[in-house]
Amino acid sequence: MTTDCAAPISLRRIARLLVRLGCGLALLIFLWSCGTVPPLHEESLESVIRVPFVRVLLAESGVDVVVAGDASFAIECLRAGGQEVFHSGRPTTIRNQRGRLAVVDYQGGIVRDSLDEVNIIPRGGDNRIHFGDKKYRGLLRLLPRGEAVRVINVTYMEDYLRGVVPPEIGQRIEEEIEAVKAQAVASRTYAMAHLGQYESEPYDIKSSIMDQLYQGVGIEDKLVSRAIDQTAGRVMMHQDALVEAYYHSTCGGRTDDIQEVWDRQEVPYLKSVGDANACSWSKYFSWREVFTEQQLRGRVEQYLASDRGRDFRIGPITDIFVGDRTAGGRVKDLVVQTSTDIYRFRKDRIRWVVGRTSNPDLILPSDNFDVEIDRDASGALTGVTFVGHGYGHGVGMCQCGAIGHSREGWTYDRILKHYYSNVEIKALY
Repeated sequence: MTTDCAAPISLRRIARLLVRLGCGLALLIFLWSCGTVPPLHEESLESVIRVPFVRVLLAESGVDVVVAGDASFAIECLRAGGQEVFHSGRPTTIRNQRGRLAVVDYQGGIVRDSLDEVNIIPRGGDNRIHFGDKKYRGLLRLLPRGEAVRVINVTYMEDYLRGVVPPEIGQRIEEEIEAVKAQAVASRTYAMAHLGQYESEPYDIKSSIMDQLYQGVGIEDKLVSRAIDQTAGRVMMHQDALVEAYYHSTCGGRTDDIQEVWDRQEVPYLKSVGDANACSWSKYFSWREVFTEQQLRGRVEQYLASDRGRDFRIGPITDIFVGDRTAGGRVKDLVVQTSTDIYRFRKDRIRWVVGRTSNPDLILPSDNFDVEIDRDASGALTGVTFVGHGYGHGVGMCQCGAIGHSREGWTYDRILKHYYSNVEIKALY
């Protein structure tokens, strides 16, 4: 999930957002009722979308977007204030033609073109819309974006969570359901706090690690859905405002203060807390990454070149050491000394600088590490080993720690109040 930290959202702002979302829903229902098409009386948008709903950006690429459904679906075509609605039971293509949309049927014929917007609405309560290799609840909103097509899933908040919590918390068993509930509340809080975060955009959240990874219907899990239902509407608040509910995989024994991990203001509920090694069962609780001097030098050069926008070379590394640590024990200042200069890297960016030799496409598991140096007979540095603990940024809830505590009998509210200091759990709806 993202490391950007917006201002906490207050109850008053929540109310305004819900009213605005409700008005948007009412407008969609009004547009639906104006359609001059064969009978749709057996369903309405209320059966597809409920308040609070969330607008999730699924994709923003490609000239053609192919949509389908479990059964028939409606295709709402909007142009210059006018509306037409068609039905289809077959895959249908929405095409960007010079910055406007066209609806293309399965035989390749143009149904309508020069459109401002297309909405794909399932018919029937159990019908799901297909896009790519996934199925989604709610409806799909398609908009032109340059030469591409934006695909936005508008869906009920609780249904959104059914596609978010399973990939975030992993496959769990009954004795771990309290950890799943904790994840559901954290993910709901995060989503509610970020409604309207992209003020100039027609979506609230991205389906990516920039926000929360959302995988639609196919990932849904019965135990997870039960945990979501049993905590429906519940969120974490601090002083009448939604919290920034950051979470990560494995803290390695202790979480950290947000301002020491990122360049953010201090937050009273995101403080360093120990978890009594509740996450010690995680495969990432302990790890090692071994570099030769040449490999590590290459990583530093790659990072500096990307950061400064030009090719960059440094001299051989002669020393590397920790300059400062956070309250949770993570490296806050890493010093790399070369034959020609000294470079300092700070906070969570250190993970991007160092990376991994075991998988060059990934960053270092965490900033909680010690440095071991190998030298040859002449004293020249030949290799560096990073011996670490944990996986992720270390702010907020430790997911593996939450699972460990759940196995010990902790309830979801106890788990959340442990990792997020001084918060209250309230039902918003």
